[in-house]
Amino acid sequence: MYEFLLTIHVLAAVIWVGGGLAMHILGRRVLKRGDPREIFEFSKEINTVAMRLYAPTSLILLIAGILLVNEAGYEFSQLWITLALIGWAFSFIVGVGYYGPQDKKLQALVAADGPAATGIVENVRQALFVNQIEQLVLFLIVIDMTTKPGL
Repeated sequence: MYEFLLTIHVLAAVIWVGGGLAMHILGRRVLKRGDPREIFEFSKEINTVAMRLYAPTSLILLIAGILLVNEAGYEFSQLWITLALIGWAFSFIVGVGYYGPQDKKLQALVAADGPAATGIVENVRQALFVNQIEQLVLFLIVIDMTTKPGL
């Protein structure tokens, strides 16, 4: 059971972190081109992928991780597990508390001024900045999980 849970946990991390990095890089490239319509279309795609892939994958990762802690006999009070849970919670809060409202602002801009609205570029630029911080946290979680400080 340990190997199965570890495999699910690692695969979920690869999809979540690797996919997030790829989307971030693509977002920077689209933003650099500066076409508000293209940026808006890309943002719509990102939001679809986030809701259908990244959110469920992060939950699968969390569940597999919790089951793995129990299966392996680790303690939730261990530093490396606590740090990983804090990082996961940070990403969850950013996802629910920032990206959702940010997307609503973007949709309001488009509804008011069309898909070429001037505020689209700034909206997506801000979202990518927040995502940059989130990606850093996710990388730190990977480092934490592989080095297991305090173990």
